[in-house]
Amino acid sequence: ILARAKEGKDKYAEAEQNEIDILDNLDNYMSTVLVSEEGYNEEAKVNEPKLTAGMIPVYYEEATKKWKVAPKDNAENKWYSYTSDKKQWANIVTVSDENAELRIAEVDTEIPMEKITTFFVWIPRYAYSINEGYYKTSDTETPTQTNAKADKRIDITFIKGNTNVGIDGEVYPRDYDEKQVAKGQATPKIVHPAFTFGDEELTGIWVAKFEASGTTKDNKAVGNREGGTAEPTAPDESTYVKIIPNVISWRHITIGESQYQSMSMKDNKVAYGWSSVVDSHLIKNVEWGAVAYLCYSQYGIVPQMNGNGNGSSGAYYDLHTGAGPKADGTETSYKEWTENQNGYNTTLGQLASTTGNVYGIYDMSGGAWERVAAFYDNGNEYLSTYGNSERIKYFDSEKNILNPAYTKYWDIYEVSAEEKSNSITIDGVEEKLTQEELWPKEGEVKNGEYEQKRYELTKETWNNLEKKKGTGTTELAEDTWTYRGLIDGKIGWIIEQKSESYGLAWNSDNLAIGSYGHVFVARGAGHVNGKGAGIVYTCSTPGFEQAPDGFRPTLAF
Repeated sequence: ILARAKEGKDKYAEAEQNEIDILDNLDNYMSTVLVSEEGYNEEAKVNEPKLTAGMIPVYYEEATKKWKVAPKDNAENKWYSYTSDKKQWANIVTVSDENAELRIAEVDTEIPMEKITTFFVWIPRYAYSINEGYYKTSDTETPTQTNAKADKRIDITFIKGNTNVGIDGEVYPRDYDEKQVAKGQATPKIVHPAFTFGDEELTGIWVAKFEASGTTKDNKAVGNREGGTAEPTAPDESTYVKIIPNVISWRHITIGESQYQSMSMKDNKVAYGWSSVVDSHLIKNVEWGAVAYLCYSQYGIVPQMNGNGNGSSGAYYDLHTGAGPKADGTETSYKEWTENQNGYNTTLGQLASTTGNVYGIYDMSGGAWERVAAFYDNGNEYLSTYGNSERIKYFDSEKNILNPAYTKYWDIYEVSAEEKSNSITIDGVEEKLTQEELWPKEGEVKNGEYEQKRYELTKETWNNLEKKKGTGTTELAEDTWTYRGLIDGKIGWIIEQKSESYGLAWNSDNLAIGSYGHVFVARGAGHVNGKGAGIVYTCSTPGFEQAPDGFRPTLAF
């Protein structure tokens, strides 16, 4: 009996090992099949833009100021040139079914602006490192100062296909240990995480060229407060997402509805003409970071501010997409917008592009504050209140956690176990507190132990953020962090328990974490106290059901 038992045990162990070997071989096989250099253009030294039905490659003819059909094979670099001197990022447009003939038009055919429904720009797969002197350091320069420097903050190497092999032949890792990199030291070069979408490795992503817009059947701009006093114009049955310049940005929309509108684009073949292979979604924090890092590299330009917009009684309105600054180097708001003076293709307009020409991405500095698909996983009720649309529930309404089916569409940021459970321990005594009690409102004075606990919880959240690379929050910000506390009985921001206004990130734009009222990581606008016009990493308060923020879709396939 013992001999048989031993024999059975040996056979079981052998079978178990065989199973492990089979799984390892399968994993290696799948890696070989699913990862390849297909899509890499040896001549252009970059991954060629990935096209599907409905996508029309275009180039801009400067003499006529018209967009025209570009050759798909990029003959004579007419469509794109990702070089440090030309900075011509690939653009595509879409048209509706009523203009379907343009989808198969010959090269050099004009695509009239009034027939275009969307513009998207290709961000090819790349690896990056933060150059010496810029890791975790403050950045208070204006874009003109930054762009005037010969050395860029971020060094980019394009990647072949969906592999980790750079065009220089080097194989780049996916991550680095931030604890091994000192402040100001150059970081190891890694593949940017934005090119991993769920379980897929992408050759690149398509990012909306402008902030989203839309109109009603009466041709009114949705999400706009006309004159600053009326209720925002609501979408109707005729409204769909457009990505075009010189129109009013779609604002006053919840983040859940922004996600719904973005994801709905993939099914609207009438408006765009593409196939179901397109996976449209609200731009994620990491995807925004991929654009921002590319513009801070040798292949881009840090954009100046879109400061256009009218203000009345604290409400801003008529914020036009693709607008440039009032004047070169002027980072202030202005009202006197005209298409001929500040439109996207004017001299001033192109200053607000990530390439310094018409081929880049606009509205990344200034314009409307933009929400991104990212959140703190703290179980706050706002996650389901504002993270869901009326038609799709991305978040469980009872547990306030993300539905696993939508994991790849959102960036998830960790918080401490205490904050997530609304349970803190002070001097060995556990206290059950709601997040509102833990993070008091103005006028609610708490004792020093509570403030110390908030300090500790926010420090842990900040340390967790270091695990997320490619967004700028911990890589390009001053090595400090903030939490919400009370200063003389009023809400303020505390940095290392000292009174300050905000932490710094991306040209003095504000970075704020830790408040119960700041659930979603989102994008800010142009400047703080007149300084800089950076790509902003901030959190927006979801307490406004229809917050005056805009949104930007992304395509992945």
